[in-house]
Amino acid sequence: MKKLAFLGLVSVAFAQPVIDPPFADRLFPFVRYGETWTGTPAVVKDAILPNLLVVYGSKEDPEVVAMAGRIAYYLGQWTEDLGLTVEDVRQSRMPELLVSDQRLKSLEYKNLVVVGTNNELVKELGLSFDKPTIKVVQKEGKSILVVGGANKEQVLQAGGYLADVRLNFRAGAYKTFFSFVALRGHIEKGEFDAALRLVRSPMGVSACGKNMALASPMVAQWSDELKALVRHRNNLLYVELPKALEAKDKDRAVSLWREAMLTCYQCHQGINVPQVRRFKPNESVHARHQQIAEAFGLVKVVGTEKSCIACHAGPTTIRGYK
Repeated sequence: MKKLAFLGLVSVAFAQPVIDPPFADRLFPFVRYGETWTGTPAVVKDAILPNLLVVYGSKEDPEVVAMAGRIAYYLGQWTEDLGLTVEDVRQSRMPELLVSDQRLKSLEYKNLVVVGTNNELVKELGLSFDKPTIKVVQKEGKSILVVGGANKEQVLQAGGYLADVRLNFRAGAYKTFFSFVALRGHIEKGEFDAALRLVRSPMGVSACGKNMALASPMVAQWSDELKALVRHRNNLLYVELPKALEAKDKDRAVSLWREAMLTCYQCHQGINVPQVRRFKPNESVHARHQQIAEAFGLVKVVGTEKSCIACHAGPTTIRGYK
């Protein structure tokens, strides 16, 4: 009874605001791939960088400003850098992420997350809210996500959901996904110690623990069939696969990895169980997994086509999402 009561409290704390349009909070272009550490020998060409600025009103309530900072913090958990260059340092400037509506006037930007309603942007857009809301609008080729509500409390509720649930979840999901692909590469090359560290790292495959915690209220309502599948997947990844890696048993490790991948497919694609994912992810963000696979030599060129059979074979042949 105490456990169920706790899950109920978690569900209430993370109550989903109105999302307009549907899935806008999941499909917004929060990040991009770009160059960072430019001007140094360690320049990185495809780092995960913010694709937006987080904006608050210069006269906004301090609690709403703090929430804007919290949203920026969780975006930082997903990204790898702001896009730092040697030239930035020479000119005593750093790439910005969290700015006031007044500061925004002197900056070039593409996309925005606007937190609160007491700011120039919401006034210009002519928006008003009667419920906690996350609304995405397009203006002059820019995507603008507004975290709004009828009052401060509603804005904080919508902002808390975006920060604590949505961005937090995305950060964990992509860290897990990309680490899972890299795991296959380490196994293929016989790098068992590196593979085991990747499984156990809170920034690697174990980043999924964050998602499992955040999804617990939803999972509690799933069918026994789905719950059993999740337990099977967790046993594969966190119990059986580490054993195979410690034993340096490549064949068994590959087999367990493939079986774990199938459980992901079952939930995301709806194979023999109800489909959990109800939207198609942003391809521009999702596609990085192929670059990771290519770096490990897992992608072969057959004629004019790239073959991804090292991972996508048998029941996981489907590439992409329905």
